[in-house]
Amino acid sequence: MSTAISVKGVTKRFRIPLDKSSTLKHRITHLRSASRYNELLAVNDVSFDIEEGSFVGIIGHNGSGKSTLLKMLAGIYRPNRGSVTSNGLISPFLELGVGFNPELTAVENIYVNGSILGLTRAQLKERVDSIIDFAEVRHRANDKLKNFSSGMQVRLAFSVAIQAEASILLMDEVLAVGDASFQEKCFEVFARYKREGKTVVLVTHDLGSIENHCDRAILLHHGKVEMDAAPGEVVSRYKKMVGQGLPLEDSAPETGATTSAPAPVDLGSLPSETRWGTREVEITHVELLDREGVPSATLDSDASLRIAIHFLVNSQVPELVFGMAIHRSDGMHICGDNTKLGRMEVLCPPAGTAGTVTYTIPGLHLTAGRYLVSASIYDGSLAHPYDHINQAFPFRVYQERDSAGLLALQGKWETDDAVQAARLSLPDPA
Repeated sequence: MSTAISVKGVTKRFRIPLDKSSTLKHRITHLRSASRYNELLAVNDVSFDIEEGSFVGIIGHNGSGKSTLLKMLAGIYRPNRGSVTSNGLISPFLELGVGFNPELTAVENIYVNGSILGLTRAQLKERVDSIIDFAEVRHRANDKLKNFSSGMQVRLAFSVAIQAEASILLMDEVLAVGDASFQEKCFEVFARYKREGKTVVLVTHDLGSIENHCDRAILLHHGKVEMDAAPGEVVSRYKKMVGQGLPLEDSAPETGATTSAPAPVDLGSLPSETRWGTREVEITHVELLDREGVPSATLDSDASLRIAIHFLVNSQVPELVFGMAIHRSDGMHICGDNTKLGRMEVLCPPAGTAGTVTYTIPGLHLTAGRYLVSASIYDGSLAHPYDHINQAFPFRVYQERDSAGLLALQGKWETDDAVQAARLSLPDPA
């Protein structure tokens, strides 16, 4: 199979001015200011080849160089070093709606934009009805574009853009257009492109689309190729990087859930709505530990978590009840437990004693996200709080496999012989 796009050692730098010089007068009167700038290395020595007919996704954090790279593939930017070569007509879907005239109607804009794409007036006349219907703006076809909502404008722009008769299509966040039903139609367009053997390069933050539609994925990390492999592997690597709360300066480790200790929580500065109680017995410190006993800010979804509640007895009281709870970052209460529910009797040591009570969760089984731990000490009746610290100790969960809802069940799907036979009897897609 021949190569559609070849990228060899591409590097792109931008100069970001430190001084405002929007007028000629300012430039003349501030001659030295023109030399004051920061240099941004957007893409750094990137190389890869894309075969004809393949569907390649590019993902990465904001500022990783995805859009810059796509614009170099389209010929909008020229690299400072390296080369980009293509074999076929390229149609870039980079800034949908650029070139639309708000004073023209939807139909008039179709003819204007279509001509920019290289379509003749006769071709556009044949397609104008289908374009209008695909964009779902039939009832507004003769209205001026300035009276359209932003979503309607982008839908119309996408509907025109897919008319391009190109063999290579470059798409930047086109899945952000429209509602769920319109996005379904976009997916149908992707499926048609694959059947027609067109080469597609898709930049998106929609990881599900990368896994569902792409044959291959590239992960950019601060302008460099972090990983180039099958979509599932690349998406898993990216989720691990994000889930571990990395500043995205270093690659995620291949194994091990923890990468950094939690930031210390200043218990003395917590507001009254977060901490309350009479403090006869007070919490001095709370640690979130992994299975090795190491303080951890990030955990795999099936990892164990040990919550260590360190306390100090200021005045001896009768029985103590220690409690914990886990909340999602939006405040939803996920679970909780205490020593009374666990049928453990905790008698209060003498005043001046410091101690620790721990609660161990063998497997979290939480879906990816940010969570907050609460810790508390109450009297034996659970009516009197000695110290209660609410949702103050954060940690993050990442997972290799997507799950819906709150819990990562770690279940396994299986099929019987009848289903296997039905699958094997399907015709060859080729």
